[in-house]
Order: sequence, then C-alpha cells, then structure tokens
Amino acid sequence: MPITKAEASRLARRTGMKQDDFSVQNDGVLTLLNNADTRACVFLLTDSPNLDAEGICSVYEIRPKGCQTYPYVLDTNDQAVLDEGCLHRTQFPPPPEGIGTVLLNLEERIVREGSSD
Repeated sequence: MPITKAEASRLARRTGMKQDDFSVQNDGVLTLLNNADTRACVFLLTDSPNLDAEGICSVYEIRPKGCQTYPYVLDTNDQAVLDEGCLHRTQFPPPPEGIGTVLLNLEERIVREGSSD
C-alpha cells in the first residue's frame, strides 16, 4: 500500500516505530511493508499467513488514506473500480460517487512526493 510522507511520519510518531520498520521506498514511493511470517501488512494483527485470515488493524484510527479507501482502486484508465485482488470484493458496493477523485488526488500526492526526492 503506497503511503504519503505525512502518513509515514504520523505512523512513526503514534506507533513509536522507525519508518524503516514499516515502510520501504520503491522508485521514490513509500510503501507499507508486509510481515515476513504472515505476508500481511505489518500493522495487521494476525498469526496466520492465509490470505483470508482474520486480523485487526493496529493503526485503524490513523490508517493511511489508501487503506481507508480500499478495496476501491484506480484502473489503467483512472476509473475507480473494486480491486480484483480483494478476496471480499463481492461484499462491497460499486465505487461510490467521488471516490475516483479522492484516489486520483492521493495518487498525485504520492507520485509528486516520489519525484521530489
């Protein structure tokens, strides 16, 4: 999950973790890491490596915008769609009005930050 620098800073402050403990920079874009054992987000509290394992987000109140809007993502035409990789996508309604703009703005911030490094 891509995150902004502000989100990374907030996560570091609130969790007491170093940014390198929960994120990595790929082509200038900060991305949340997965736990090596569970293959899930480092902030997902679970003991299982199963893709559909139950878990609780340990940073739910301060989770990044991308996490808040998931499973809605942009397709190659910049249209909001349900992520094909989401195992529970059938439980969600079609993308709500305005979510495409939110996702485009978030993507722009992330790309702009990555190109300024």
